[in-house]
Order: sequence, then structure tokens, then C-alpha cells
Amino acid sequence: MNDIIKVINILNNIPEPFSVDGIIKTFESSSKDFIKSFALYFYKENTEESRLWYVSKNKLVINDKSNNKEYKLFARGNKFGYIILNTDKNKNEIEILISYLSIILYSEKLSFLANRDKLTGLYNRGYILKYLQEKEITNEIYSIVIVDLDKFKHYNDTYGHNIGDHVLKLVSKVMKESLKKIKYKSVLARYGGEEFIIAFDIDNKKTLIEAMEEIRKSIIETDLSTEEYSLKATASLGGAIKEENTSLRTFINKADQSLYNAKETGRNKSVILDF
Repeated sequence: MNDIIKVINILNNIPEPFSVDGIIKTFESSSKDFIKSFALYFYKENTEESRLWYVSKNKLVINDKSNNKEYKLFARGNKFGYIILNTDKNKNEIEILISYLSIILYSEKLSFLANRDKLTGLYNRGYILKYLQEKEITNEIYSIVIVDLDKFKHYNDTYGHNIGDHVLKLVSKVMKESLKKIKYKSVLARYGGEEFIIAFDIDNKKTLIEAMEEIRKSIIETDLSTEEYSLKATASLGGAIKEENTSLRTFINKADQSLYNAKETGRNKSVILDF
């Protein structure tokens, strides 16, 4: 039972921001000593039709079903999926673990709906502002970057809003992938319209500019074309580093002024102004 408690404690201490996939991968790594393999399924909204969401690296649960056991994912009166495990662990102990896993997964699914932008799947403005307000309490040095797609109105006016949405979704995906290559912790959100905001655990200008350029180049190098149109995009980025005794409002305004400078001096560039 101690190993079950250990996994529950690890799940309970996943640092925010986390995700459904992050929870599942933490579950996989922390329970590998007694769960050989698993497959997790979620029900489609308002139905009991399921879809496979995740299979553990060890595919035994798929390749050899002789030792598989199925457990419902059930929380707050809702059945929202099930998990198939390949394990020799005592059933009662596994049920305790799956019950806890269900609660944390369901809570994150609800949080996802409340804190995510529906179009891009990124965090929304409300979430990122709350995140930044919480960082204020720690009084740590960190940085933010505001990303604005250049002349975005052109996509909507020329090609229609469906193409504009296509560009926003693809650029969001590109930025997420680009951030994975940067070793510093980051949180990406849609700030509004064609603007995005990134919070970085970076405390110096040189490193922040390098990160900004990584993102800018990833956008300009991406082919955004559809079957009908050949499309590319550029972005302007404005950054700021948090200083002691600076309010959050002033901090965001500094990044905004850097962005304004980037756009006014030619667009498609990264700027951090000195104040």
C-alpha cells in the first residue's frame, strides 16, 4: 500500500500549470514498478462512445490482454472514461489509486474548459493574468513577451475568418513546439485577437532576446498554406523583465511598449526597451 500512497502523493504535487497529458505521464512514471502497462480512454462528450487517449510506452496492455483489468474513471457523479491496466497489484489497492487519478483528471478537464481559449487550445487571458498575479507573491524576477501577428487583419479581410482562424491555430501550435526547445519554463496564452503572451522564468535580457528570436523565426519559417491559398506570416515581439517594486500593470505596459516599438520600426522583429 505504501507504493500506492507514494504515487498519490506525487500526483498531488504536480506543479501548475499542468495538463491531462502531464498528469497521465506522471502517473505512468511513478507507477511503473507495479503497473506494467495501461491504456486510457475518454468518453466523447455526453456519450459512452470512447476514444483511446493514451497508451503507455510498454504496449503489453495492447499486445497481451491476458492479464488486463478495466477500471472506470468516475468523479463527481460522472463516468468520463476508463483505464485498462496490466498489473498483478491487489484490486482494492488499485481501485484506491484509480479513484484518486479520476478526481485529478476530471478536475483538470473542468479546469481546461474554464482556462483555455476555445479556438487555439492555449491558456486564455484570464488564466495568464491570474498566473502572473500569483507570481507577484513570490517577488521573483521573471519576464514576459507579447507576440502580435503582423497585419493579421489582412488574412480575415482578404481570405475570410476561417483562414484567419486557421492561421491562429497553426501559429499557436508552432509556438508551443518552439517553446519545448527552450530550456526555461514558460506559459503560453492567447492574450486576445492575434496577440499572445508568454511568461518565462528568464531573468536577463540576452537570454530573453534569444528566446524571442527562436519563436519569431519559427513563425516566419512555417508554411501556413491551405489547399486554396499560399500563406506565410510574421510576428512582432515585445519583451520585459520584471523588476522589484514594479507593479504587474506597469510590467505588462513595458512589454506592450516594446511591442509597439517593434511594430513601428518595421515589424517582424524582437524588441526589449530599456526604461
